[in-house]
Amino acid sequence: MRSKTKASAITAAVLLAASTFGTAAHAAAPAPDPTAPHAAGALLPSGYLSRSGNQIVDAAGRDVRLDAVALHGNNDLDENTIVNQDAPLAGLDANMQAIAGDGFNTVTLAWNDASLHDDNAVMYLQGMDAVVDAAGQYGLKVILNHHNDEGREGNGNCLAQQGNGLWYDSGPGTNNTDGCGTAGTVTQASFQADWVELAQRYAGDSTVIGFDLDNEPLAYTGESTWGDNGINDIHKMYTDVGNAVEAADPGVLVIAEGPQNYGGSFAYGSAVAAPEGDLTDVATDPVVLTPANGGRKKIVYSVHEYPYDAAHITPDSGAGAIARYNKVWGYLETQNIAPVWLGEIGATMTSTDDTAWAQTLDAYVDGQQGPAGGPTFHGVNQAIGVTWYVWDTQGLGALNADGTLNVGRYDAYSAWMTSTRP
Repeated sequence: MRSKTKASAITAAVLLAASTFGTAAHAAAPAPDPTAPHAAGALLPSGYLSRSGNQIVDAAGRDVRLDAVALHGNNDLDENTIVNQDAPLAGLDANMQAIAGDGFNTVTLAWNDASLHDDNAVMYLQGMDAVVDAAGQYGLKVILNHHNDEGREGNGNCLAQQGNGLWYDSGPGTNNTDGCGTAGTVTQASFQADWVELAQRYAGDSTVIGFDLDNEPLAYTGESTWGDNGINDIHKMYTDVGNAVEAADPGVLVIAEGPQNYGGSFAYGSAVAAPEGDLTDVATDPVVLTPANGGRKKIVYSVHEYPYDAAHITPDSGAGAIARYNKVWGYLETQNIAPVWLGEIGATMTSTDDTAWAQTLDAYVDGQQGPAGGPTFHGVNQAIGVTWYVWDTQGLGALNADGTLNVGRYDAYSAWMTSTRP
């Protein structure tokens, strides 16, 4: 476990160098009030989270929601520049202040295995510490996300999604590459050991509330399966690694992403595709940890929802999209089985298609599509949590070049933050 009595040398240097960002578009975050009822867009109470039915709850049993924004994170190999330490906002501290002031309560931080196993590992881990420490100063929570194994692009796009569709890239079940032309070094055993190392590092620090065990696995032939107890059974991985990290850091949420498949799904075959992530088998085969590690109460499921121009998902709005949500993941919310967290959403918000996508998804996660078979939320229940991807100025980024918020994108996101109840 790392010492929490003082910030790391890197953190101290960052905070000393940080300056205020001087724009009316951002407001300083108020200190969180752990006794107040949770409201959308509010900072989360102190302590760890669990789940009850389709709700994420705090230590007092109050329903809360993850209003998150994704940092690019340390997903490249030996990424020494601490994420978001540069322009347009000056310093990690300034970015965290802006994130909290803009109504987010959580940040996600990506990492890769290779960077934990070379001569730069100490600096790499200190960079992660710096993000956690700066987030904690503004009442923000952090979710760590395993983004890839090798932390390099190779011959493909393994920074965004591991090409072999798996969480590991060496040993039985693989061709000993990451699927992007880079030789594999991560076995199933070392993958689990790396997660345990991070769990031990942040044990007892409830700024880090969750571990998203693997980013965007795939469910095509030879890739991730669900519940067959085969070599590539990601359900088994979620169970085994979930138990291991929960034992090392009791209280954290274990986040299980559905494997993506544009051509079909586990429960429905080719009749229903699951490009956002396939959770169709969770109803009959949920991830359940040992009783000592919380059973089901620490498991949260996750999918990623994007419009056509970002991820070529179709249909991306209207009745067709709602029907897919219902079958692929929304039923978990509707039937009060488990909470689903949208671990990534995002769009340029420059087209009518993006607008239609945002309006459809907004109404769905806020419980306004009950007549179409979607979930509904009443009283103190919170709507489905979402994560804007990403906090920067590039692509779908939330920021303009001068550090102000991109109004079109923030308006789309903030619709979720200010949800109404039917």
